[in-house]
This record gives sequence, structure tokens and C-alpha cells, in this order.
Amino acid sequence: MRTRFALALAAITLIVASSCTTTGVTFDPADQATTIILIRHAERFNNPDPIADTQTPLNTEGLARAQTLNDVLSENGVDAIYCTDLLRNRQTVAPLAETLGLTPNLINPALYVNINAAAQTVLDQILTDHPGEVVLFCGNRGSVAGTRGITDSIYRQLGGTGASPDRYQDMYIAVVPPDGDAHFIKTIYGPESSLD
Repeated sequence: MRTRFALALAAITLIVASSCTTTGVTFDPADQATTIILIRHAERFNNPDPIADTQTPLNTEGLARAQTLNDVLSENGVDAIYCTDLLRNRQTVAPLAETLGLTPNLINPALYVNINAAAQTVLDQILTDHPGEVVLFCGNRGSVAGTRGITDSIYRQLGGTGASPDRYQDMYIAVVPPDGDAHFIKTIYGPESSLD
């Protein structure tokens, strides 16, 4: 049986980037904590049409990042994938989902009208349906300057402080014990984005 520690260590050592940062976290390999990996979708084409924006695909840089995500996580025991039901999010997780034979759990972005309630609903579902497992969540940054996105809201509800995983390269790993506070590993995957 794989451990949360093994996933965290593997995710850090497999980072495909020039540098990586983490917070100090202590793990108990016997702990049945749930691990939630938070990322933003990969780079996409700019689309000024807000209606058509829901179907805006990843650009070349984003497609490469989606493959890097697969390379980093495909051998590290991801049990479930959740993502916003937008084309850019689905394309970001598609290589990993295909490699692992998983069907992503799609979250309707219309729920984000009440972002805090949506984040709580997603967290409740993950923690109820996947206790002790590893779950990838691919979300979005707020659509209007200064508004909180779903990834930020989930991060805050888990007790995260400071900058949320809003850059394309950010990968925050939350280790959520059955009782007590979540612990975070803040790291990156892939190169710096030309769009950050």
C-alpha cells in the first residue's frame, strides 16, 4: 500500500523545473490522511468572448504542461481526478486520466456563483468519497480581477495561507488528516509560464 509520504516525496523529486519550494511538513506513513493536489488549468489561448471562453483550448505551452502533469503524477498513485467542466481544465487532466484509466469528476462552473459553497461541496465530496486516497483537483483562478477562484477557495477552506496556487506552474499538495489541520507542500511542476 502506498503512503502519502511516498506521494509527497515523489511529487517533489519529479518536479520538472529549475527550482522548487516547499513548506516544512512532517508525515506519518501510517496516517490515513487524504491527499489533495491543487493545480490551476494549464495555459490556454486568450479568448475575449466570455461565452466562447468555456471552450477555449490549451495553447502549445499548455499542452506541454498537461503532459508534464502526467509525467509527474502518473506513477504516484492518484486515485481520483476532479476538475472544472471547462475545455481547458479537461485538456489539462486528459493525459493523466488516460494513463491512469480514470474518468474525471467534472464540476459545473455555474456552481461557482457562490464560490465558498461550491468549494465546500467539492471538499465534502472528495473527503467523503476518497478518504485516505490521493485526489487531483484542477481548478481556475477568479474570472474577475480581485475575485476568488475555486482553487483559491478550496485552498483557503483547507486552512491555506499566503499565495494560493494561481500560477500555471503551481502544485500545492494538501495532506488532510482525519482529525486536525491540513499540512501543505507548496511546489511547482514544469517550467515558468510565459503567461504568468
